[in-house]
Amino acid sequence: MNRRVDARQLRYFIAVAQERSFRRAAERLHITQPPLSRQISELESALGVRLLARDTRRVELTAAGELALREFENAIGRFDAALDRVAKAAPAASKLKLGVLYWSDLKALRSLEQALKRTARLPGLDVRTVASHEGVAAVRRGELDASLIAAPTETHGLPCTIVGSVRMAAFIPAASPLARRRKLSLQDPEQLPPYYRFRRHVNPLLHEHFARQLEAHGFRPGETAAAPELMGVLAQIARGRGCTCMPDLASRFRYAGVVRKPLQEKVTMDLALIVAARLDPHVKAALTKAVRQMVRRMQRR
Repeated sequence: MNRRVDARQLRYFIAVAQERSFRRAAERLHITQPPLSRQISELESALGVRLLARDTRRVELTAAGELALREFENAIGRFDAALDRVAKAAPAASKLKLGVLYWSDLKALRSLEQALKRTARLPGLDVRTVASHEGVAAVRRGELDASLIAAPTETHGLPCTIVGSVRMAAFIPAASPLARRRKLSLQDPEQLPPYYRFRRHVNPLLHEHFARQLEAHGFRPGETAAAPELMGVLAQIARGRGCTCMPDLASRFRYAGVVRKPLQEKVTMDLALIVAARLDPHVKAALTKAVRQMVRRMQRR
């Protein structure tokens, strides 16, 4: 015989039988009495037997109800124990290893981590700050599950999704007369040699991407210098030597003696997410959506 009975109905009956009251059982189960009464009636109908004798003042168990209480308690106990055994047998989820660009606002990662805990059931993030080429290499080696990179960058076949676009801004000495202007033209930094730019061999595609945009706007600095790491560039600019263009989001870095100025010309780069092929498709989809939201929040700040 096909009886449509589920574990919830058994739990509801056990609560009423133990409490001898629909009101107290409903409070214990955090539901109202009507759906509780309905589920008990459906259980009795499916079994074809009365389990409870009830009137306006009290609830008593029938002989079948006494048997049902013992059997259902045992059944639910075995059911819960089986669920626990299966859950414990599953490997514990590990944190997602994510690379983020070294100039990113790390405060924004808090909301990203919360979103992944909620949508992908991940325990959290293990974050490493990287340059784009370092993120690609780390994902290929299996050291990272995914990485945020600047695009275009050679990804060597790794799945790559554009998640946003950011504008570039000028970073100049605070002591320069140009620092008093609200915005700068690309021709203005030519007055502040040298112009720091990363070496072409580090990321040829991104280097050429910026070169094409700058040249299209007529920016041809007379003196250039290979950029050391970010703090080294800012230290040189703070001393009044040189200038550079960096993603506007890098303005999160405050460095005494350096000011950020928006550019009149639109010079941009894309942000992209690369993922390891082994990454679960559900986790990949949740991560991509959460990273897009994070980038939008960073741009609004």
